[in-house]
Amino acid sequence: MVLVIDNYDSFTYNLVQYLGELGQTVEVRRNDEVTLDEIAAMKPDQIVISPGPGTPDDAGVSVDLIQRFHQEIPILGVCLGHQAIGQAFGGKIIRAKYVMHGKVSAIEHNQRGVFHNLPSPLTATRYHSLIVQEPLPDCLEVTARGGEAAEVMGLRHKEHPVVGVQFHPESILTEYGHEMLHNFLQIEAGSPPKIEATPAPKVESSPPPIVMPIKTAINKVMSGESLSFDEAEEVMSQIMAGEATPSQIGAYLMALRMKGETVEEITGSARAMRRAAVQVRPATPPEQLVDVVGTGGDGVGTFNISTTTAFVVAGTGQKVAKHGNRAASSKSGSADVLAALGVNLDLTPEQVADAIDEVGIGFLFAVKHHPAMKHAIGPRRELGVRTVFNILGPLTNPANAKSLAVGVYDGRLTEPLAKVLGELGNKSAFVYHGHGGLDELTTTGPNQVSRLKNG
Repeated sequence: MVLVIDNYDSFTYNLVQYLGELGQTVEVRRNDEVTLDEIAAMKPDQIVISPGPGTPDDAGVSVDLIQRFHQEIPILGVCLGHQAIGQAFGGKIIRAKYVMHGKVSAIEHNQRGVFHNLPSPLTATRYHSLIVQEPLPDCLEVTARGGEAAEVMGLRHKEHPVVGVQFHPESILTEYGHEMLHNFLQIEAGSPPKIEATPAPKVESSPPPIVMPIKTAINKVMSGESLSFDEAEEVMSQIMAGEATPSQIGAYLMALRMKGETVEEITGSARAMRRAAVQVRPATPPEQLVDVVGTGGDGVGTFNISTTTAFVVAGTGQKVAKHGNRAASSKSGSADVLAALGVNLDLTPEQVADAIDEVGIGFLFAVKHHPAMKHAIGPRRELGVRTVFNILGPLTNPANAKSLAVGVYDGRLTEPLAKVLGELGNKSAFVYHGHGGLDELTTTGPNQVSRLKNG
């Protein structure tokens, strides 16, 4: 049996599917829903640690799992799981020179272990902004490199069957994904590789086609059809990577608005944005961080109440990671309010983290932490109306705050967004719509509230 640790990532489904296609019995547990003793009792033959948002510190049981079981159970870490392996043995996780979101790279490897009998280089899909810093801990060795900076794309423990890959073997754009997983299951488990004598198949030199080009997505949504979770994530990855024109972005946003965004479309889009974000890592754990935020787009023209509320919450002693931006379709956004008050918005992620820890509140300026959003700023501003990005802002806190108070412009969104937050790994949230159409709570009449409790 293969145990897959789900770090709240859509690619987990692909991993499970690939493993099933290789004839494996698979058990899946989320990173905060299983203990080390429970894992020991399950007696898995292998463990796979999935990709996910954030850093290894956000990966629940993953790092502790590696430290406890690395001598007895073969472990494969993918993306965040790969970074967790590095951290588990004393390595440091740092910002990559280039942020990769939905990009393919040529991966040079040593043709051993998971890369047995595979051509070098091969093409693989990357979704990450962090890497394991070199030099690696003495017990680990580099097995693969990729990209212009020749960064570590694969590592392995020198004595025990623990391997990591920074890229995504389970992505449709990665060559030989099934073979890599097969090699892990066979070679790392100590059995002879079943495909050792089989030459690697020939592939075309050009990269595989994108699963859901944005043009196709526009046509699909305009016809009234909804995108799947993976399709929405793919399209948003293209937008974040600058692979869509302003006209295409505008058309896509308006098509979604006219049809109405589904839970799957919002969740997939949010995951793509989270992957591309510049993370903030205060000493305060994500479970103790709160964000008070609104979608905007209610058309009422009030001042930014949620920003004022954030200071009140911080005054109670609760640590606040306030995520916000300038106005896109309203009179003022949280950044506009704070700038008018003389707050310095040009802080580094480290300075924001210090503010959260020492002052009790820090402002995560979306422009600074979501640089890939630059591709959508023009279309959003020119449209001048609310779009799915109004919804996505509150869902993509760079500090990964687990508790949120979220105001929405439409009462019909309270329950769907509470569900989305649960899918994204948040633990507690109040999603509300105020009387009179506000994306704020109000004392002038009844408010509609949906609550996420205990994830």
